[in-house]
Amino acid sequence: MQIKKILLASTLSLFIFQISAQSIGDFISVEPVAQTDQLVLPSTHSFQRISETGDALTAGGTLPATPDFTAYVPIAGSSTNGYISLNHESPVGAGPGAVTIFDINFNGTTNFWEITASEGLDFSAVGPTYGNCSGTVTSWGTVISSEEVSIPLDISPPFNGYYDAGWNVEIDPATKTVLGKRWAMGNMAHENVTIHSNDRTVYQGADSNPGYLYKFVATNAQDLSDGLLYVYTGSKAGAGTWVLLDNTTVSERNTTLSQSASAGATVFNGIEDVEIGPDGMVYLAVKGSGDERVYRFQDSDPLTGTTATMETFVGGMSYDITHSGGTVSTAWGAGNDNLAFDGDGNLWVFQDGGNNYIWVVGSDHTQGSPNVRVFAIMPTDGEPTGITFTPDFKFLFMSIQAPNVANNANQDDAQGTTLAFNKGTSIVISLAGNFGGLSVNEYDLYPNKTYLYPNPSDSFDELVVKGENINSVKIYSVLGKLLREINYNNESDVVFERDNLPAGIYFLHVNDSESIKLIFK
Repeated sequence: MQIKKILLASTLSLFIFQISAQSIGDFISVEPVAQTDQLVLPSTHSFQRISETGDALTAGGTLPATPDFTAYVPIAGSSTNGYISLNHESPVGAGPGAVTIFDINFNGTTNFWEITASEGLDFSAVGPTYGNCSGTVTSWGTVISSEEVSIPLDISPPFNGYYDAGWNVEIDPATKTVLGKRWAMGNMAHENVTIHSNDRTVYQGADSNPGYLYKFVATNAQDLSDGLLYVYTGSKAGAGTWVLLDNTTVSERNTTLSQSASAGATVFNGIEDVEIGPDGMVYLAVKGSGDERVYRFQDSDPLTGTTATMETFVGGMSYDITHSGGTVSTAWGAGNDNLAFDGDGNLWVFQDGGNNYIWVVGSDHTQGSPNVRVFAIMPTDGEPTGITFTPDFKFLFMSIQAPNVANNANQDDAQGTTLAFNKGTSIVISLAGNFGGLSVNEYDLYPNKTYLYPNPSDSFDELVVKGENINSVKIYSVLGKLLREINYNNESDVVFERDNLPAGIYFLHVNDSESIKLIFK
């Protein structure tokens, strides 16, 4: 038997990262370039496909288009067992929106996520829902799905005088039911809400121009059906106050925006997301020209309409981004969208527009001493949406909305599923080593399959591809780039060495028919 060795060059243009990476926020920036049809991630990380537009649902029907808020809702605090509540943001004029619920769990044997049930929600009890964009996961296990379009008409059931759209909608993913539209939180183009640990105070913004910043204080904890609504007035770089709006009658709740204008509320050019940081400050992403930054403020008393002090946290300038090939000054740009904090206090910022980057801003960042990195670049025209983390912060759930239909990425996920990224796609991201892979040689048990072992491997391991009639092995980067092609003549064993190949994830295609994920630790 002839055994051939493949020596992999250490000069491959892949990112180098320390083996000590332990948190999802441990990575070196990707190079900040324009979009291609690939999903660009650090070599230390990988992703698994969760769903794509058109997938069959177990309860019947297919998955709608335009996936947005991808809310992981833990069952009893679990980081491996829960629900995904997936918003579908239909474009204006394209009809009602939708929400799909997946029962999902992490299989401890395969080390991959599995969907066991899926169904679309029935909104008929509260009337249609439109433009379901972002939202939040509440501490009491429900999800707020926010309507990003306001329709100033009451022409759909239940004909109660409230406008048909422009509300926060509360749903229960466990029972797959819609609990109701939360009229008391005001009518506007909602993008997102964030709820204080007191379970009463909610911060939210209007995704419009003019847009405004609001604070809703519920009368009772964990009950968003009644409360006081305030709007922010004052400086974006200094002190401001909260002004109480009239918010009791149907007419008052329908006219949140016009009341805000009359109150002299501070104008923002589209508030996309609001999140409370581990420092207790409230962060808001503003997308539009002249306002393209993330602000933050300290609220003097979340339960009353007192004062707040605001400042710019990040954006509105260029930052030096250090990647594996050097350092380049990169403009922050516009389109600030979804926000989330990881377990180390880093702020993750999704951008809708420009190059559709995912930025990560360090917990020690200041404008005078920046700590900013680029984590990911979406496939062409795709918008990153809907970030949530598992409670242990090991896994990040998100969606890629409206990528170019001509994309043909031919890119493998951690399971070896090949994706084109030409339609709405929901994924989960983690450090590559958190996803499954063969670690022993199972060839003797299943002789008709091809195996790579040991996998994952350490720096001094010699690796073997073992199978039948091996005629070619192609080595791809996580970006789908062909790095090496080796031809054989019906071999059954192919041995190769790491030879200083950087830590990360790669894919071996054997005979153009089997894809095997290789992880170097």
